[in-house]
Amino acid sequence: MARDRAGTPGGRRGPAAIAGSVIGISAALLAVAVLVGVPYARNAAYLLHPAPPWWLLALAFAATEACVLHVQIRRETRSISLSEIPLVLGLFLTAPLTLLVARLLGTTAALVAVRRQPPLKVLFNLALAATETALAVAVFSALAPAAPGPGPASWLAAYAAAFAGSTLDVLMVGLIIALHDGTRPPRTLVREIMVQPVPLLAVTVALVGVVSLAASATTAWLLAGVSGLLLLAFRAYATVSDRHLHLDRLYRFSQSLGQETEIGQVMATVLGEAREVLHAERASAAFVAADGGIVARVRLGPGAETSRSEDRATDADAWVLESVVGGGPLVMPRATRDPRARGWLDQYGMRDALAVPLAGAAGITGVLVVADRLGDVRTFGPEDAVLLETVANHAALALRNGELIGQLRHDAAHDALTGLPNRRAFQAALGGALEQVADGNAPGAAVLIADLDDFQEVNDALGHQQGDRLLVEISDRLAAELGEEGVVGRLNGDEFAVLVPATADEEDVLAIARRLLRVVERPVLLDGQEVAVGAAVGIALAPRHTTDAAVLLKRAERAMHEAKASSRQIRVYEAGLGHEGPRRLTLAADLRVALRERTLAVHVQPQAEPGTGAVLSAEALVRWSHPELGPVSPEEFIPIAERNGLIGELTGQVLDGALAASARWRAAGQDLGIAVNLSARSLLDDDLVDSVARALHRHGVPPARLTLEVTESSVMSDPARAVAVLHELRDLGVRLSVDDFGTGYSSLSYLKRLPVQEVKIDRSFVIGLREQGDDVGIVRAIVDLGRHLGLEVVAEGVEDGDTQTVLSGMGCDLIQGYHLGRPMPAEEFLPWLAARAAAARPQRLSLA
Repeated sequence: MARDRAGTPGGRRGPAAIAGSVIGISAALLAVAVLVGVPYARNAAYLLHPAPPWWLLALAFAATEACVLHVQIRRETRSISLSEIPLVLGLFLTAPLTLLVARLLGTTAALVAVRRQPPLKVLFNLALAATETALAVAVFSALAPAAPGPGPASWLAAYAAAFAGSTLDVLMVGLIIALHDGTRPPRTLVREIMVQPVPLLAVTVALVGVVSLAASATTAWLLAGVSGLLLLAFRAYATVSDRHLHLDRLYRFSQSLGQETEIGQVMATVLGEAREVLHAERASAAFVAADGGIVARVRLGPGAETSRSEDRATDADAWVLESVVGGGPLVMPRATRDPRARGWLDQYGMRDALAVPLAGAAGITGVLVVADRLGDVRTFGPEDAVLLETVANHAALALRNGELIGQLRHDAAHDALTGLPNRRAFQAALGGALEQVADGNAPGAAVLIADLDDFQEVNDALGHQQGDRLLVEISDRLAAELGEEGVVGRLNGDEFAVLVPATADEEDVLAIARRLLRVVERPVLLDGQEVAVGAAVGIALAPRHTTDAAVLLKRAERAMHEAKASSRQIRVYEAGLGHEGPRRLTLAADLRVALRERTLAVHVQPQAEPGTGAVLSAEALVRWSHPELGPVSPEEFIPIAERNGLIGELTGQVLDGALAASARWRAAGQDLGIAVNLSARSLLDDDLVDSVARALHRHGVPPARLTLEVTESSVMSDPARAVAVLHELRDLGVRLSVDDFGTGYSSLSYLKRLPVQEVKIDRSFVIGLREQGDDVGIVRAIVDLGRHLGLEVVAEGVEDGDTQTVLSGMGCDLIQGYHLGRPMPAEEFLPWLAARAAAARPQRLSLA
């Protein structure tokens, strides 16, 4: 087996030193060849018949050296051949001297004419070939039986001779590689010596040929045909092997690219892998401008680092750029005679080079170049151009992905509308500023939260597009006004945040807040008209208020909400502001659990005729006993349910409990009505009417025994829709009542439009009836209004008998309050009625 014996002089030692070493090794090999081969120079052929002509053997050596499999190892290219076939044939069929001459002539022809190796390499390869041949002859002569003939003993001698030659080849190639790259591990040499499948195969084929020729010389034609087919198969295998290696390298290349996202890292990986895949010493990329000139060059250094330059393009560069950008890959092999290619290679001190276009999103944006192919066996060719084009395509995709990932990272940290840092990015900047404070490198930091006033009105009046324009204009003003003093971010909607680092001076921060308010309040031209908005600003300071980023931001938001609530434009955080916030969050979460586990209770409060005291109905009231906080007022948790989308489920459970109680009362012979409150959000529920109908049917309660109470404010939130829903409920047969009547601002105008049967006078008017003040006239007017409109009137908040008497005199239909009965669990209502009836019956005297 013949292998490529040396690589390009270079590497760790200087070229002159390595050339001298190669010449010295070649001389030593020739000396060994003479020393080993002279004792056998006069020997005759082992088998005298048949005796092939020497030139035929030389042609066989030339053919096997021309059809090789190239394997790249570090800076060396090994060329594996089937030279053992003519070697073993020569050991059996020709004299040693003839074999040596045939091998040297055939090898010389292949190395010079076909593989075009330089003189130094030809010298070394011929010296090694001579030594291998002399060693093989010596081993074969020593081990082959004295009686000529092909048999097991001579076969073993042939295997041993070929193995000895291959071992010498491995050792010498290892020595040359060590000259280039340093000492090779002995373990590697031993593995290469022991694992040699190709020589074994070649020797076996040759021995089959020897046996065939010894039996009949006419089998030479068969042997020639088989050897030719074997060479073609070996050449095809070499081609397939090269393609497989290319695919493996491309796979590794794409894997390594997939791990990088930064443009600089992607470029370093691209050049490094291109250099590795193409077995080149150099790799670079030149990016071109629209006019074809070079914008920048990126070169890969000896290590993994890259360097960038903006050298002007020379005439030779212009030719390369024009050829590649306009025409495609440009191959410049070592033997090129093109004066332009030769001039460009000489300009940069290159032996050979390969350049392919580098595509971008807008077309060809650059040129990818690899240069100085490792080893002297091969130079760049058309197949390498295809491989580098594939690398360039992967590189272009990776670069575009890198740009895309960079854009995605920017988008992930910035608001899509205004381009300002979003909440996540702002918190990161705030965290960095607070780290400076903690390290003692800054006296403090401040956060300002600004929320625009009347922004929703702008959206409603002019549309969301104009609202977006307003937000963009305000964000630009804030960023321009703040400048380098800090960072402006958009948290959500119309809420902006400002970070002022390296300050602990409250007065300075207040001055900044006032400046920002002034720029916000300047009118903005929207849809042909000037629109002016204001803002409320909350301020929190570190380290005074906290050094935790999330807490500092939260406290600035609390201060802003306090500024809005108090009509003050600027508010600095103080301890105690917004303390109810955590409680609201806790109650919202626990209310969701209570609804899921149905732990809320339905209480009822009786309603009776003021004159007779007869109980005719009751109002259902929801109660919540929190496992840790104790009883929670409905005034507190019902708004929480509305804000968190739980009011529908809450109303459904109360309605279900109330109707279940009404069904129990009816079963006990008490045909009493039940009233349930509806919130504003309940009136907007598309499924409300169907839900009420299902609940009535489920419990078997007549619709007329259910009264649904709505407030004036709930109707006013969306009058048209609310009135339509109330008509559907009226058609269902349920009674409707207006709760808290008298507190609205349009009671009379809407009352005649509402399909209700009842009004409830708000308790704020009822509790003052005993004093005979202005409330008496108001209540009397409501009762008279109800009588004229055919409506029943219910007065709630009756706390004493005098109030009950006054309402009875006015003609009020029903009363409700603590004087009659406090709210009680629904299951206690029937016993309460029984006790009340017993107390009302006259006592009989018992005569003993």
